[in-house]
Amino acid sequence: MQTRHRIPTVFSIYMVDVLCCALGCVILLWQLYHHESEEQSAAAVEANKKNSDLNLIISNLTGEVMSLKSALDENRSQKLKITAELDAARDELSKAAELALLRKAEYDKLKSELKEARKLRAAAEATLALLQADAKDLEKKNIMTAAELEAKIRAHAGLLDKLAEAEKKLRLLTKDLALKDSDYKSAAKKADDQAGLLKLLEQQLMLLRGQNKDYLAKLDSFDVKVKLLEKDLGSGKKTLTDSERRYQELLLAHESLSKRYMISVKDLTDTKSLVAGLESDRNALARKNRDIQAAADNRFEGIMLTGKRVVFLVDMSGSMELIDENTADPDKWPLVCETVGRIMQSLVDLQQYQVILFSDRARYALGKDGRWLDYNGKATAKAAVDALKAVKPKNETNMYDAFAEAFKFRDQGLDTIYVLSDGLPNAGQGLPANANSLTEAQRTEILSKLIRSRLKTVWNRPTVGQQRVHINTIGFFFESPDVGAFLWALARENEGSFVGMSKP
Repeated sequence: MQTRHRIPTVFSIYMVDVLCCALGCVILLWQLYHHESEEQSAAAVEANKKNSDLNLIISNLTGEVMSLKSALDENRSQKLKITAELDAARDELSKAAELALLRKAEYDKLKSELKEARKLRAAAEATLALLQADAKDLEKKNIMTAAELEAKIRAHAGLLDKLAEAEKKLRLLTKDLALKDSDYKSAAKKADDQAGLLKLLEQQLMLLRGQNKDYLAKLDSFDVKVKLLEKDLGSGKKTLTDSERRYQELLLAHESLSKRYMISVKDLTDTKSLVAGLESDRNALARKNRDIQAAADNRFEGIMLTGKRVVFLVDMSGSMELIDENTADPDKWPLVCETVGRIMQSLVDLQQYQVILFSDRARYALGKDGRWLDYNGKATAKAAVDALKAVKPKNETNMYDAFAEAFKFRDQGLDTIYVLSDGLPNAGQGLPANANSLTEAQRTEILSKLIRSRLKTVWNRPTVGQQRVHINTIGFFFESPDVGAFLWALARENEGSFVGMSKP
């Protein structure tokens, strides 16, 4: 048995590239963190300066606010004082107006009495004139009696007394009227003065109200500015705190990256010492990559191509040369043989294999019955394909014997089976004594169930320390859906995959 030398996969030239890239990334991250830490330091200094400026602005605004509040308080006290004076002036004005009205009423009354006295005086003077005229007439005529004269004289004296009394009363009324008129004029003047003072106080009050509104507006504006600046100060403090925290984190990251940089430099030195030893593996890895690429190019679609120790079960019954039961196809069997070669070359991990043909019985296509054959690349696959092409398909399909022979390799490390067939089992162990009287469909149903049951309970049942064998099935040009269903069930129940080939 030829021993195949496997290339160690712990180290490779690609790992050296990865390490170099990782080291470059570490250095780049170290530089980035260092640059970021410097930027954060500058930002922290700027934040401190901005914080100081904000504190100064807030102090100035606080002083202005206190000054405005003091002016507002003084304005309010002055407003209260003027309001009190205005109320007092209004009271004085009201009293003066009342007094003026009273003096005017008295003045009007005296004026009316004076008018009446003047009328009475005029009447008395008129009567006196008449009496004087009568006296003159009497004196002229000397016809007046003494009694009449005396009566006339008494009447004249009475009129004189009334006249004197009226003149006296008129003088008093005139004097009193002058006094009342003076009081009235004084009260009117005082009322005018109070009205002027009231207007002046009202103007001052309006001015103070306007100043009060201006002070309140300025105070509100300063309050808003103070709140905004306090908010900016809080934000600046938070930014400063975040910057300091970020700066500390960057310092720690810088220290960590410095340590990692030193470690990476040491690792790089160690890696360089390994490069010389790994150079010799590079060509071998390149060859392996070429083999893997070739295997990928030859992958058989639909099948997960895996397996280290593999058995190929190839159906060589007579139908493998037919399209249907009445039509021959000379290209079908060669295609089946080449498919075996393609699958074999696509198994990257393939180490050992065997090819078992089955029709009415099972047989080994390449000899060494019951023993593994070593796989050595394309030459091995070509030899297998040539050996299969030399075989002539014939007879029935005894799939039971084929699986029984294949599972003899399970104790020798068998992990995968590939079944290539175009029909259902119709011969072999498991048929009853009256098999000749059964139809084709009855025989295939019995044998299909037997093989699936045998695989589940005996051949491929799970055992301690031994994994189940993966069974992949490939169907060629089958007409009946029962064939596809059977091959699909075999693969599904045994952890494998199924591919059905259509007509060419």
